[in-house]
Amino acid sequence: MKQETIQTDVLVVGGGGAASRAAYEAKRFDPGLDVTVAVEGPWGKCGSTVWVASEALGINAPLNAAGDGDSPEVFLDDILETGLGLANRSLAEKIAFESSDRISELIELGVEFDSANEKIRQRKLSGCTKARSLSQGGQTGVAIVSALKRASIENGVNVLEGIRIVDLILKDGEVWGARGLEEGKQIDILAKAVVLANGGAGAIFPHNINHSSLQGDGYAMAYRAGALLTNMEFIQIGPGVVFPKMHFIIHSHMWRLSPSLKNSLGKEFLDDYLPTGTSRDEVLSLKAMSFPFSVRTNARYVDISISKEIMSGRETEHGGVFFDVTHVPEGELKDKAPITYDTFLKRGINLCSDTIEIAPLVQSFNGGVKIDEDAATTIPGLFAVGEVSGGVHGADRPGGNNLADCQVFGYRGGRAAAVLAADRAWKAKEDIRDDKLIVMENSEKIAPIRNVIDKALVVVRQKKSLEELLDKIQSFRNETPTLDVV
Repeated sequence: MKQETIQTDVLVVGGGGAASRAAYEAKRFDPGLDVTVAVEGPWGKCGSTVWVASEALGINAPLNAAGDGDSPEVFLDDILETGLGLANRSLAEKIAFESSDRISELIELGVEFDSANEKIRQRKLSGCTKARSLSQGGQTGVAIVSALKRASIENGVNVLEGIRIVDLILKDGEVWGARGLEEGKQIDILAKAVVLANGGAGAIFPHNINHSSLQGDGYAMAYRAGALLTNMEFIQIGPGVVFPKMHFIIHSHMWRLSPSLKNSLGKEFLDDYLPTGTSRDEVLSLKAMSFPFSVRTNARYVDISISKEIMSGRETEHGGVFFDVTHVPEGELKDKAPITYDTFLKRGINLCSDTIEIAPLVQSFNGGVKIDEDAATTIPGLFAVGEVSGGVHGADRPGGNNLADCQVFGYRGGRAAAVLAADRAWKAKEDIRDDKLIVMENSEKIAPIRNVIDKALVVVRQKKSLEELLDKIQSFRNETPTLDVV
C-alpha cells in the first residue's frame, strides 16, 4: 500500500455540524494556524447532520420567541430531567447558557430559520417544557453545514475529501495525528490537535436511519488509544420506514393522524400492550412528541408493541409492521405532513391509498468518548464533539439537543484545539511517524454480529439475546486477535 504523510496544526475528522463548527472556530480563533478537515465523502453531503429523513429537524436555544417564559435555567432543568440524572451537569449548562449565542452566529452566517410574521418560530419538542426548537423544515442541518463550510473555506480551512480516518497516531500516550485510507492509499496526517467529529455507530445496525459512514470509527480509535467512553448503552431508537426502502422516520403529525398499526396477520395490536387506564389516543398523542423510545412517557407502548410483534414472528415481509393512514383526507395529510407526503409520493407511494411498513430504527447514540467542558478527552491532544462525544446527554435527551450540542461543543472544542495547537511544540517527525499499516477487516467477518445486533440492542432487550451477541463478539475477537491496525 502506498503511504503519504501530511502535516497540519489542527485536524478535524468529519464533515457534519460539529466538525464544521469546530473547523470554523479553530481557524477563526487563530487565523495563523493550519486547519484541515478530513471527511469520508464530500463535505456537506455525508454524516447525520445533513441526512434529511423527517418532516422537520430542530435545534434548541432558549430564545423565548414564543413568549412562554423560556430561559437558560428552564432549559437546563429540562436537560437534566430528560437525562434521568445521567447527563453531566457542567456540560448541560454549556448547552443551556450558550446555545442562543451559537444560533445568533449561525443567523449572521446566513442560516434562515423558519419564521411567522417576520419572527423566528420555535416549537416544543420531546423533553422540552417550552417551545425552543428552531428549524428550516427538514433542511435545518443542511443549512447549518452549508453556512459553516462556506465560512470555513473563505477563512482558509483545508479540506481532504474521500478519506476515511480509522486510527490515531500515538506517541508516549499522546495523540499526534490520525491515519486514513483513500482509494487504497494510506495517508498519515500529523497534527498538534485532533478533533474527532465523525459521528456515531448507527450504520452497524441492519435497521438504522444513519448515513452509511457512521460505523463507530471514532469510538473504536479513541478506545484503542486509551480514551474513556461513557453512557454507550443509551441508544436512541424510533419508528422508521423499512418499506419502501428509504431512510425516513415517522414522527410528529403522523402519529396525530391516528394511524392503524397491524401485524402480518392483519391484526391491530397496539391495544394488546396498553395497561389498564391507558388509551390508544393518549399514547399516540404522546408519541407525536417523542420520536425515540423513552421510558419517560406512555409513548413507550407504541415502540414496545411494535418491537414485540416483530420479535414474536408476526413481522411483515420486510421485517416491520404495517402503518396505515389511508383514512386521512388527502388535504389534511398534505397540510399537516407535507414533506412526508411528498417524499413518499416521489417513491410511488400515496399515503392516502397505500400502507407502508415501519420498524424500530437506530437514530443516534447518547453516549460516546468522555469529554470535559472544552471537549477534551482523557487523552492529551484529542478532542471529541458531536455524536462521537459522551457525557453531554444522559439516558435520554430533549429533541433538538443533538444539533445544539454540535454547535456549542463544536465551538468550544474547535477553540480549545486551536489553543493547544498554538502552544504545543512539534515533536520530531521521525519520532511521530512509524511504518504501521492499516488492515481493514472484510465486512463478511462482521456479518454474524450484525445479524443478532438488532435483536439484542433495540427497544426490548433480553438476557438470551445479549448473551448470544456477546458470544458472537468473543468469537470474532478469538479469530481476529488484532482488529483494524497491525
